[in-house]
Amino acid sequence: MVDGLVMTVINNGSIKKEDFHKQDNGAYLLDKEAFRRFLQYYEERMEKLFLYREQDIQTSYRKLFEIQAEKIQKAVLNREEYQPFLVR
Repeated sequence: MVDGLVMTVINNGSIKKEDFHKQDNGAYLLDKEAFRRFLQYYEERMEKLFLYREQDIQTSYRKLFEIQAEKIQKAVLNREEYQPFLVR
């Protein structure tokens, strides 16, 4: 989900090369305004509804992550194979 979000904000020009600043340790970080924009897109993506075919329901990524966490818990506790959600 995040990979697609990163591609979206770069391709639509919301985040530009100039929004990154190199730190003394060599890391690159977004400036505060660009980070705020990224978080805004992130929250929008988390609430966007789509059809979750496995359960035939409209859901958001936020709810899907909750469903997947419950599936992982069940698989671990019952020593079952976990089937992850795959984005097409």
